[in-house]
Amino acid sequence: MTTPTDISPKPPFAGWRMLLIASLAVFFTGPAQTYGVSVFVQPMTAELGLSQSLFSTLYSLGTLVSAITLTFVGRVIDGIGSRRVMTAAAFVFGLALLVLSMVNGVLAVLIGFALLRSSGQGVLSLGARTLVPMWFHSRVGRAFSILSVAAMISSAVIPLYGTFLVDTFGWRDAFRINAFTIWIVVLPIVALLVRDRPEDIGQYPDGAPPTDESETTQSASAIGLSLNEARHTFTFWALIGAGLVPSLVVTGLAFNQITILTERGLPSSLAAGTFAFEAAVALPITLMAGWLSDRYPVKWVLFAGQVLLLAAMVTLVVAETAPMVMLYAALRGASSGMWMVGADTAWPNYFGRKHLGNIRGVGFAVGIAGAAIGPLPFGISFDLLGSYTSAILGLMILPFLAAIAVARCRPQI
Repeated sequence: MTTPTDISPKPPFAGWRMLLIASLAVFFTGPAQTYGVSVFVQPMTAELGLSQSLFSTLYSLGTLVSAITLTFVGRVIDGIGSRRVMTAAAFVFGLALLVLSMVNGVLAVLIGFALLRSSGQGVLSLGARTLVPMWFHSRVGRAFSILSVAAMISSAVIPLYGTFLVDTFGWRDAFRINAFTIWIVVLPIVALLVRDRPEDIGQYPDGAPPTDESETTQSASAIGLSLNEARHTFTFWALIGAGLVPSLVVTGLAFNQITILTERGLPSSLAAGTFAFEAAVALPITLMAGWLSDRYPVKWVLFAGQVLLLAAMVTLVVAETAPMVMLYAALRGASSGMWMVGADTAWPNYFGRKHLGNIRGVGFAVGIAGAAIGPLPFGISFDLLGSYTSAILGLMILPFLAAIAVARCRPQI
């Protein structure tokens, strides 16, 4: 006869710990993100004697290397799990920061950026985004909204922290401090605490056993299309576009935003302040997007993100007053909150989890490539026509087409 003392207490659901670790990893990718690198541009170009255009080109090439890397790393994640891949990425991430602390020439800077963008901005982020849907199924939207909040907090904190380090210790020591921070904080946590799937420790996704007795935890993680099968579907390419378009357009807008607004006679303080206002709007929208993604077809969250981006671009074309500029920033923030959570949630919902790393890696890579080339249409427009307006008007077709495409998406499993 079993007595109450014979019953072992049920361990708490480990998925929340995995989500916390994934969010921590995403936060600490900050030094590899554009907002983290931006504080190093001026001191590095001044000391190394590099022009802004050459420095930007090296950074873009490093970003493209990251995109290429992700096209095959996703398959590795499917094979050996997120823990090992994230551990390797954290180690190389710290190494890349050390390399950048010692650069003295063009080739060294290129190698440093390639390692930095591939490991930190690319592989570590992909590993975290692949880990979360293994632990959350019915609540994956809300889980990804928390992950996105971590990314937003990183974008607000890391530039300030990086500026403090550069001003206090110089840019070379700032890179070294960041390197050892990654190795001391992120590397051991990922290596020791991450568990790839709930079945590895006898648990279930979302912390609850399946309601259908015929359903098993193993089957839930073993169902899904291969990359080859996925790429023959309309939904795959619609989701590729849903990630590519905002990455390309938003990067181009952000890269030139202050110039666009100050050329209209608006104060630079207002132009710079739009980024903070955008983040303030994006935060609650991100949490709402996670809630919506768990209750309604996620394609409508993606659709809303594209429509809001189109509305932001229309507003920017006519924005010549402070209220209109703030409306533009609010629309962009709302768009970002919607499409980031929607894109992360759509891939596992529509294609399953068996080959999620491989499929998600391709989508992530295309988005990064879009971000790398995003500023080009704006530069060409300004050089040829003396204005950014033509680029904004021409690119409006992209979110319009992407919105139509995602509205036709449907689950493939």
